[in-house]
Amino acid sequence: MVLLITPPVTGSAEYWGECVQTLMPELEVRLWPDAGDPAVIEYLLTGFLDLAELPALPSLRLVMPMFAGFDHLLSSPHMPDVPLVRTGPPDGDPAMTEYAVLHVLRHHRHLPTYLAQQRRREWRVIPQKTPPEQRVGFMGFGALAQPPARVLQGLGFDVAAWTRTRRDDPDIKIFSGPDGLRPFLARTDILVCLLPLTGETDGILNAGLFAQMPEGAAVINLGRGAHLVDHDLIAALDSGQLAGATLDATKPEPLPEDSPLWLHEGVTIMPHTARRVRAETVAPQVAEIIRRDWEGEPQLWAVDRSTGY
Repeated sequence: MVLLITPPVTGSAEYWGECVQTLMPELEVRLWPDAGDPAVIEYLLTGFLDLAELPALPSLRLVMPMFAGFDHLLSSPHMPDVPLVRTGPPDGDPAMTEYAVLHVLRHHRHLPTYLAQQRRREWRVIPQKTPPEQRVGFMGFGALAQPPARVLQGLGFDVAAWTRTRRDDPDIKIFSGPDGLRPFLARTDILVCLLPLTGETDGILNAGLFAQMPEGAAVINLGRGAHLVDHDLIAALDSGQLAGATLDATKPEPLPEDSPLWLHEGVTIMPHTARRVRAETVAPQVAEIIRRDWEGEPQLWAVDRSTGY
């Protein structure tokens, strides 16, 4: 078995190789660009690499992205015709959980507004809701969204979620499909976007969506930059329809210096820091994926190319 690791999102390729090989000593690990004979490479763990740079890999069995977003792989004409399998922790990422909870609490307690008041030397107390009065809504309810949703519900917040297809949850109210989006938005004071980026979700955070939310709502985009229509967000903030927004992802990245988002009082810009992918966290999933493939077992985290997630 031969695994090729491309330049990682964090850390060194050598360390990523060590973490995987410790769990699978029988696995031969190669580090790009030292791919050796490409004809024998069966597995690809990819981070920062244009797939166009890869040679033909005739024995490739599957591709594993190092990070949660893989829309760039699905849209690439150079993506091999093999299964794409997620490597994120199946029970969610603690880093994403703390990050999502942090920013919901920031908007719940009006931190962006208080910071703006501080810059103006303004002392003004804002009326404060209790958690049961604050309605939090997650767009997307996959492995990354479920843990923070449950933490916030445990803190007393009124939490719901919206998903593209119907699903049920014993604890969280789920709205589904096009018919469920309007009532979901109408009851959401703080919106957290953790959707995958697909043709259906590109530009979904737009003027039409903001108009369906309660006046003074907040938006937190932890998904992809292309989910958001920037000028629609600014218009919604300027009109008062939205009170604030936190953007962990932008389009493009880095955000250009001349973007009006930088200096808008209602916007918090974060340089895509929600998750810090670590080799020791991903390696166990990589080992399990390869073991399942080697032993002919079904993959638990395979991507459905027809839906894009």
